[in-house]
Parts: sequence; structure tokens; C-alpha cells
Amino acid sequence: MNSIFHGDFPSDIHEKYTILENEILGKGSFGTVRKCSIKKNTNTKIQTNYTNNTFYFALKTIQKSKLPDPTQLRREVDILLHVDHPHIIKLYDVYEDEINIYLVSELCSGGELYDRVVEKTQSKEGHFTEFTAARIIKNILSAIQYCHDEKHIVHRDLKPENFLLTDKTDDAQVKVIDFGLSRYSNTANSRMHSEVGTIYYVAPEVLFGDYTAKADIWSIGVVTYVLLCGFPPFNAGSESLTYNVLTEGANVKFPSPAWDRITPSAINFIKRLLDKDPERRPSAKQALEDEWLSSEHVHPSSKKKWHGTFLHKDSPEALAVPTEHNVIHVEKTKQDTFHRMLHAVFRKKK
Repeated sequence: MNSIFHGDFPSDIHEKYTILENEILGKGSFGTVRKCSIKKNTNTKIQTNYTNNTFYFALKTIQKSKLPDPTQLRREVDILLHVDHPHIIKLYDVYEDEINIYLVSELCSGGELYDRVVEKTQSKEGHFTEFTAARIIKNILSAIQYCHDEKHIVHRDLKPENFLLTDKTDDAQVKVIDFGLSRYSNTANSRMHSEVGTIYYVAPEVLFGDYTAKADIWSIGVVTYVLLCGFPPFNAGSESLTYNVLTEGANVKFPSPAWDRITPSAINFIKRLLDKDPERRPSAKQALEDEWLSSEHVHPSSKKKWHGTFLHKDSPEALAVPTEHNVIHVEKTKQDTFHRMLHAVFRKKK
């Protein structure tokens, strides 16, 4: 099969790495994610997950024949090889042979942030504390400020599925992943017109085909909302109805009882990020300076516990607002761990 990267990368991954065939971390439409280790005699300065004197990595093996369009993969690889930030996934090596592409990245054993939110909503506590949520959002905003201000990159698909956690603890660091829909912009005010993203997290102006890097800030506002209650602010039961909500108003609400326990500073922070006017919406740098994030100790205003509910992330009612008499629990199954392209791109309605 023709080369996707035109011979820019070596072909023999086995020269440097040992693939742990039985250590499968995930399976997707285009291939498999396994654990791999660096060979002992390899000269490397890579800092990775270090266990029992072995360097471990996450290895994505992507079957080229199954890629519908290699453009997003090329874009993602290009971006990841040119960024260096503690809260962006680190891509160490790329290999390409006749059959597969191999991406060697740092190993994040904590899984997706999405899965952690599901666990929290089904736990005894029922939710993230504001302190933990604020720490997670700081990690994300730090990465996005770096992307926007230093690298002029707009992510365009920020959502819980696109953040990995370094470990299983509540103190785990967050890593931004999946830059397949990202693009470079000349300035913070450079305008973009492609309508891409995931409907429940996309900014209204994206649906009108005229937006800037501020669209990422809106998505972070939605993620913050989800962390604190377990469901998204804009979900009308289907993608088409949610589209209408976003284009006809997108007024964020904080329904009881889920939001009774949340501090006013947290709610004000979300309102700032979900301002319908992108000009009034803060930049990543300005958001990092917000009162809620700068507080050393964030305490809930109520001792009430809210047990929210997540639905399967690909269901039409995903993350729907549960009512007192209608709480649905659906087991989440593992989805594609590479590029969620097919459901991520949508067209503007006439």
C-alpha cells in the first residue's frame, strides 16, 4: 500500500521496541492499542512510565487499509511532533511499514476522563468535588493556552473522551489527545469556517461557520459543567434538536437539585465560558485567572449529594438530564480509541 507519510518515518518498530502482544489497552475501528517496552540496549532519553526497570509506552497500530481518509492522521502526527507541554499527550515515535502505522506515545494508565466521570456519578460521592474539577480544568486550560498563544493551534474537539488521565488516582494529571480535527491559525482572531466538532460540546458560532479559537473555550465550559453534575448543559434528546437549541439561544441553566451544592464562583466561571458572544468569552489565559480556579480551597455550598447519570456516549440521549423518576443507567462500552471521525463532523443545516 502507498505510504501515507511518504517515507518520512522508519519502518521497523521491532528494532527499538518490544510489543507486548497480550497487553491490549484498547481496540478500535482502525486497529489496536497495546503496551510496548523499549529494548534495554536502546540509547534513549525518553521519560516514560517506568516500572521494574522497563520503559512502557502506549502503541497504536493503525491499519492503513482501514483509514477512510489519512488527512486527519497526518495533521495529528504533525501537531503532536511539534508540541511539548505537560498536559498534552507526548508522541515519541512514528513508524510506517507496508501494512500499518505505529504511533508510540506516553502511557496514560488512568483511562479517559469520560470514564472517570461515569465512575464518579455512580460512586458513593456521586460527583467530582469542586477542588478536583478545578484542578482538571486548570490542566486543560494550561494546555489550550499553550496551543492558542504559543503554537497557534485550535483543537476544535474538546470533550471528556479526548482527555486521558495519567493514573487512577484523584490527583492524576490530564493529557489532551486527538488533534485530528485541529488546525493552525495565524492569530487568536483568525477565522475558521469548517463545521467540525461534537454537537454537545460545540460552540454555537461553529454551527454558523464563522468562529475563532474562542470556540475551544466554550467546549471547556461544557466540560466543566459535565464534571460538576454529570450531564451536559445542552442536550435536547437528539443531535438535530440540540442543534436547534444551540443555534436558537443556547441559554445555560443550572437545574435543581444537581446544582444546589455548587458554589456561585463555579457557576459564574461556567457562565463566562459559555457566553454566547465570543468577544465577551475569556481567552484561555484570562480563564486561568478566574476567581474559581485561583481559590486554594473550593468547598461545596451544600452538603447534599447528587448522583447524576451518564448514558452510553453514542446514544442520542447521551448525558441527558436525569429526573427524579426517570434515572436510566446504561453500561458504557469501550469505543474507538483513535479518531472518532465519523460522528465528529457534521454539516450545517440549510
